[in-house]
Amino acid sequence: MPHTVNSSLLKKILVLGASLFAFGFGVTGCNKTASQSPRVVRHHPAKPLYKNGEPLSPNAALSTANGHNNGSAKVNTGDVQNQQAATGGAVTTSGNADNAAIAKLQSASGKDGPIKTIGLTGIGINDAVGVALARHPDIGRANAVVAQGKAQIAIEKSAWYPTLQYSVNPGYNRYYSSSNNKNDPGNVRGTVGASQLIYDFGRTSSRIGAAQATNEKQVHQLAGTMEDVAQNMANTFIELSAAQDLISAAERETGLLRDTHDKISQRVKAGLSDASDLNQAEVAMERAKSDLLQATTRFDVAAGKFAQISGFRPTKVATLAETTRFMDSLSKGKDDIDKTPAVLAAEAEVRASQQRVRLAKADRFPSVSLGVSQSGATGQRNATNDSTFVGLQLSGQFSTGKREKYQIEAAEAELRAARQARDNEQLVSRTTKGSAETEERGASARMDNAKQLMNLSLSSRDLYWQQYTLNKRPLTDVINAERDTFSAESDQITAISDRLYAKVKAYYAVGQLVTRLRERS
Repeated sequence: MPHTVNSSLLKKILVLGASLFAFGFGVTGCNKTASQSPRVVRHHPAKPLYKNGEPLSPNAALSTANGHNNGSAKVNTGDVQNQQAATGGAVTTSGNADNAAIAKLQSASGKDGPIKTIGLTGIGINDAVGVALARHPDIGRANAVVAQGKAQIAIEKSAWYPTLQYSVNPGYNRYYSSSNNKNDPGNVRGTVGASQLIYDFGRTSSRIGAAQATNEKQVHQLAGTMEDVAQNMANTFIELSAAQDLISAAERETGLLRDTHDKISQRVKAGLSDASDLNQAEVAMERAKSDLLQATTRFDVAAGKFAQISGFRPTKVATLAETTRFMDSLSKGKDDIDKTPAVLAAEAEVRASQQRVRLAKADRFPSVSLGVSQSGATGQRNATNDSTFVGLQLSGQFSTGKREKYQIEAAEAELRAARQARDNEQLVSRTTKGSAETEERGASARMDNAKQLMNLSLSSRDLYWQQYTLNKRPLTDVINAERDTFSAESDQITAISDRLYAKVKAYYAVGQLVTRLRERS
């Protein structure tokens, strides 16, 4: 008899479980099949390559969002020295209606592109920025945050699907037992059930909307992070290129002063110049060597920073003239302040705050669900232990301390703060763009002035040397003219680099730096 009763209970639980599964499948089947979710770009950090125990330059996996390429860059030092292979590509994407905005921001097209070889010697600013984007860990962190936000959307949407509950509780049964002995410890009570949310006054939809807006914000922050990395690397590259040109100028100054020293030495031996002139020339040479050491130190500092970002230390990069031609060839693009990553992220935060206000207001009302459950216990059937329930469920809570009121006030204050933050980002972008344009105009004017000054100094130097040989001018004037030539060239290099800084800053202010560099790549 106990075996028959236990079998009967097991059959009832199995039949009920099958019916609940069919119920859940039917509810789920009523929904339209969603298309594949939009892609979430992921960054794979690079790892060093090793061959014969010697460390090679790191691999770099390039993952970008907002329409940028997704690929990988590999740096090797093997049979072909100073060569870097970078594999570029793009990842195809698809999206659904609920996340159209996110899909638009993350969209990219095309398959893996051709392999691109980058020469480490004379590397350009666009390749340097590409390597930085491929390696920087902050981009990987931002990609992980985007993936987390995408998962949060799915979590919030799951509230609209049926929830299954089950429990099996062994213990005493004081109502009956198979052996007609009270408090038989062998009894088992089981329950299976399901519930389907019907209406909650906008609570779930607000949570979904807030999660979607937050994910949009994270995508824009990813684009902003890429802009930050690109600007940092571009500025480092410009500093490195300027130091390289300054070294060349200092070497020219040292060489010219050495020639002057040799000429004066010959004149002293011939009795045409005084020995004090030779000492004066040696002092000028030492000063030129100091300028060279200072320029070399500046290059080493910039190269060290470059190596920290890119993973390799270049011995030579593109000159300022080459970098200027490249930057001048970039398309101007759109200068819409309202479309920068920072402003778009602030706009998304405003939408998320609006949804949180709706959520706070919806928390004042209950939620309505449809529930079904079946309970059973071992032994003979008893109304207390074996029961079936199908009906509506109403749940909610109300705080006597006016918690709901204060939650609404807090959410509304958060919304006001988000709107102020959006306006502040617009102001910052507009101010940055205006200052960059002013700095570029000023640097261009300084470039022209330095060029004229350098030409005049060169003419004066040649004239002063001729007059010195005729004993019509002291050697000090010749050395000062040489010094003025180097100073004018240094000023011109500084003005060129400042103009490039300003151009990078202008593209960064409108969130177009990565886009413009990518077009040229």
